[in-house]
Amino acid sequence: MAMGIWDNAFKIPEPPEPTPEEKKLLDALAQKVRERGMGDVAVFALEGTRPMHGLGAQGVTFLEPLLAMAFRKEEVEKYRTLLENRKAVDYFVERLGAEPPEKDDTNVKERP
Repeated sequence: MAMGIWDNAFKIPEPPEPTPEEKKLLDALAQKVRERGMGDVAVFALEGTRPMHGLGAQGVTFLEPLLAMAFRKEEVEKYRTLLENRKAVDYFVERLGAEPPEKDDTNVKERP
């Protein structure tokens, strides 16, 4: 029994995968958060507020004139777009939980 027009009536469109540029931006942000020891806290906050990410993105839109005093308008728009994209948030959470890359200590001299 086919439903006809009802097959796609309530489907939510799948968000796009983050672009390489967006991934680079999210990687850099995740690294900064991890360097400050806030990776676990950020993951907890992102996962706990997942249903409200769209509302948060709208809040960024509302506060954009105020945020433009501290950040470039293009940066604010990029982060707002990423916050609206469920797959980008998933990627960011994954990067927050990832181990930082190993540092190359071959050129470091040991002190006596």
